[in-house]
Amino acid sequence: MNKKTYYQIADVIQHYRTWLKVLDTEQVTPMRLFVDGELKTCMCKTLTLQSYREHYGFVRTRKWHITEYDIGRGVVALVRKDPDARKRIEREKLTLTDVEYIIEKASFGIIKLELDRYDYD
Repeated sequence: MNKKTYYQIADVIQHYRTWLKVLDTEQVTPMRLFVDGELKTCMCKTLTLQSYREHYGFVRTRKWHITEYDIGRGVVALVRKDPDARKRIEREKLTLTDVEYIIEKASFGIIKLELDRYDYD
């Protein structure tokens, strides 16, 4: 996965958040993948999200760790669903809807970001 896309997703979540904030983008965790009939361990960068208020029955301070691998699979799912998304990714112009879809796919439907363009400043 492209580093710029990974960090753009984290920036969009942090800037337009409504109930989740980005805690870390640099954490590396072991991940197991099934390759050639064997389980192989690889180190994968992880995006850590934390709820800062109760929402959907999740308590405050609940953390999720989403691997770069899963985010990459979410990006692929987005491009399959919306072919124009490839151009937005290349131009670094992901929309809020794109990021919400990517994270929802990467978290296997658990996290719904509900990003908002409201300016809190």
